Amino acid sequence: MKRKFSAKAFAADRADDGGLLLYLYDDIGASWFSEGITAKSIAQSISAAGDGLSGITMRINSPGGDVFEGLAIYNLVRSQGVPVTVMVDGVAASAASIIAMAGQKIVMAENALLMIHNAWMVAIGDPDDLRKSADTLEKISDTLVATYAARSGKAASEIAAMMDAETWLNAQEAVDQGFATEIFKMDEDDDQDAQALAGSFRLSSRFKHAPAAAQPAVAKAAEPARPAAVGAFDLSALELDLRALELGAIR
Repeated sequence: MKRKFSAKAFAADRADDGGLLLYLYDDIGASWFSEGITAKSIAQSISAAGDGLSGITMRINSPGGDVFEGLAIYNLVRSQGVPVTVMVDGVAASAASIIAMAGQKIVMAENALLMIHNAWMVAIGDPDDLRKSADTLEKISDTLVATYAARSGKAASEIAAMMDAETWLNAQEAVDQGFATEIFKMDEDDDQDAQALAGSFRLSSRFKHAPAAAQPAVAKAAEPARPAAVGAFDLSALELDLRALELGAIR
């Protein structure tokens, strides 16, 4: 029997074999719109699981979020001294892809996606302020480069170029390039595909380059809804991602 408990934005199960299973199915970090997944909530789940953990498994389907929360979760999980397995069920983008690098085993669904890019933020101020912000972002991106390079075995310069280009990898590409260790196949009757997993308008509007597999779903999601009556205006189809306007948030 599993002992179940929750930590706000995600579920956690303690399995019979003594392992801890964490479901990271939300944005990384809290925001105005979501409780999100934080290092604090992960730490609470690890503490609640008690002593004697045999391992940690993280199942990820997240568009990313706060880079510092992502780094903290990565370091927290790796510091537990137990085997870590990561399963990418849908998408591990941005900060979520950093968390994924914590696994000794990184298993991706055959229709899942992983994305890496440079740190970014919304900033205001005079030229000096903006130059300082740019310097800060470069330092943060350098730490991300080191993390991806350590996992993949690629040269830092190659990782930096991939991040500059905002690179999306399917499961086979992730394995071939060292960002994942294996692929698991979905059941034949599972009707999920890459479009369903990663093709939301919210996801594509957050990043520069939506994956090719997601383009049909993105186009459909972006179609404006017809107003219910004259004078009415429906923003539901646009799903505007106002998270990008959170000043100071680094993603």
